[in-house]
Amino acid sequence: MTLITPADLTAIERTYLGVVATGIVPGSLAKDDTFRADYLTAVCLAIQEGKPRDSYLEQGGPAVSAAFHQALNAAAHALDARGIISAGTPAPVEVLSLDPDVVRPPAPHMIDFDQAPRLFDRRLAQECMETLFQDRAVYPFLMGRYQDSGEIWGRLYKDGYGRWR
Repeated sequence: MTLITPADLTAIERTYLGVVATGIVPGSLAKDDTFRADYLTAVCLAIQEGKPRDSYLEQGGPAVSAAFHQALNAAAHALDARGIISAGTPAPVEVLSLDPDVVRPPAPHMIDFDQAPRLFDRRLAQECMETLFQDRAVYPFLMGRYQDSGEIWGRLYKDGYGRWR
């Protein structure tokens, strides 16, 4: 088995995987589209490339441009095809199965970037996340979103989100 490294991924794949690994709250839970993985990936990638933050956004955002959405969708499918993530909707928790089609269902044609994919290569995702946080230009933006996300997760938990009843 060949070990995949961040250098084996495209810039958009590496950035998306790093963003997903942060565990930032989804935009729908935050009620703020600037927490969506497509927005975060677009801004982080632009910053890494030395471009203006809104380079991949539609009219300043938070929606991403159609071309960026298409490229990110292809990147997520490529990560899914390599078994790094599962972009398909997982089976309900009640379903216990070893069937790979249930555990790792096929990715939909258009990925929902407000839903985090399941990470199967957590080591690689962690390395991609660390690469993002080590970038001096990306760090302030992504850490700000990460900090805000933590506060939102805390409020959600306080209100009962994610607790077993």
